[in-house]
Amino acid sequence: MSARETSLITGALGQDGSLLGEYLLGLGHEVIGIVRERTGASAAAPAGMRLMSADLADEAATRSLLGALRPNAIYHLAAVHHATQELDANCSVDVYRDMLEMNFLATRSLAFSMLETCPQARLVFAASSQMYSAGSTIPGACLEVDESTRRHPQTFYGHSKSWSADLLAFLRRESGLHASSAILFNHESPRRQPQFVTRKIARMAAAAAQAGSRGGKLELMNIGARVDWSSAADVVRALHLMAQADVAEDYVVASGSLHTVRDVLEIAFRHVGLDWREHVAFEQDAPTPALVGRPEKIERVLGWRRQVGFEQMIAEMVDSDLQQFSPDASRF
Repeated sequence: MSARETSLITGALGQDGSLLGEYLLGLGHEVIGIVRERTGASAAAPAGMRLMSADLADEAATRSLLGALRPNAIYHLAAVHHATQELDANCSVDVYRDMLEMNFLATRSLAFSMLETCPQARLVFAASSQMYSAGSTIPGACLEVDESTRRHPQTFYGHSKSWSADLLAFLRRESGLHASSAILFNHESPRRQPQFVTRKIARMAAAAAQAGSRGGKLELMNIGARVDWSSAADVVRALHLMAQADVAEDYVVASGSLHTVRDVLEIAFRHVGLDWREHVAFEQDAPTPALVGRPEKIERVLGWRRQVGFEQMIAEMVDSDLQQFSPDASRF
């Protein structure tokens, strides 16, 4: 690779893209962020990142783009999600079409364009734990997921991610493409979009600390739901390690442990000296079937270690919202 690496990030203004961009800029990389004109950004572009607009599902345009930029590494983080959209009875075919275009067709376009224009580049694809299913209705059931676990997606989002992971594995094996899939479990930061439960809770804790009981109550479904959460800052370091590896492989990136929504509530509100029960209403407090990642492979092969613990991660989210608090912060 050149003395100054050129890294291309799709989904550059999302939580992961902006954090990864900052991380790579700190390493001295030239960083180019690829965005769609109608992107829903959750962060501003890091200072020093060059932004370009592109339709990645257009293979001819993507081939031209990569031929001009000749990146050393491509991080394909752009995705249409969240799969909860699919639970809406009014979910339109346009949602599925967008998922197909960005989550699979753009991956195909990038991969084949790389083979034609920059075959020595490294591709890291953000796959998802939603490629798997706990496969049980037993409330306390838990499926441990490693790289060999059989996939069983339950959503179109999960299917689209699985198709891309399969394609990249095939091209890695048959064409020598340096392409890795990061099987990402839930990961959070202050840049997490507000529709996610961790961010809702952090914002409510910050609002309650400022407004007290005047801020109303946050309504949640099941606070007993269990999730494998880790820090987005740790995840972006894993993505970089995968791009730097001599051999491309797939890796589970996860904490390896489960926490409940109740745990998030207790940490967030304790951090501001409040009792969450006074500010939250919920319908259930029952365990749910869950997936937990097994990150032993990436720890063993690439030396990845988590640096941000669960409690620290939630506290950082609350602190960020305290700094940005406004009277409307408690309205979700």
